[in-house]
Amino acid sequence: MKLKSYRTISLLSSMGIVVVEVVAELLSDQPEKRALLSDGQCGCRRKRSAIDAAAIMVDRAHSAWKEDNIVGILQMDIKAAFPSVARGRLIHAMKAMWIDGDLIRWTESFLSERTVGMVSEGNVLQSHSVEAGVPQGSPVSPILFARYTAGLINWVEVRVHAEGLSFINDLGLVATGKAVNQVVKKLEACAVESIEWATRRDLQFDTAKTEAALFTLR
Repeated sequence: MKLKSYRTISLLSSMGIVVVEVVAELLSDQPEKRALLSDGQCGCRRKRSAIDAAAIMVDRAHSAWKEDNIVGILQMDIKAAFPSVARGRLIHAMKAMWIDGDLIRWTESFLSERTVGMVSEGNVLQSHSVEAGVPQGSPVSPILFARYTAGLINWVEVRVHAEGLSFINDLGLVATGKAVNQVVKKLEACAVESIEWATRRDLQFDTAKTEAALFTLR
């Protein structure tokens, strides 16, 4: 009986993994086909990796240099990214992107009735319910986080003459100009707009990981 129970549990676990993988594929495909994502968003997209993000940055720098411009980038990191996702806001964002209703209902179920427990020196502590965040380690979680923050780049680009570049919870904002002061002012405006957008969603940037860089041929 024990062996049979073990096989049943293994089968159910395997089916669950397959379902998550299928959902991850669908959540990636739908916004892509509808062109709902910013061109600068590289994380959790087909044929886009950290190397592609770096290549885009290099291309933007070379394009700016051809116009005799200076290039600046502000790099920001969202603090405690996955645990900070609010389920209700995520669902609202997915509905605004017209993601399939079945996928939205699956996401609601996926994020419901979750618990977290700790093991200290071999002792299993009492589990507690978790109302916010997406579980780390699941292949669907980075995709859900990317959908949660999909509007950040567009928000900044509309308000500041700059270009966004992101990879999951890492955000880069690229600005160009003829003078250093001009580029710095644009990057400062990018920071203000990014913080405003994030604050309204109870997200924070890790100030220790925030840095800026200038690229010039001179």
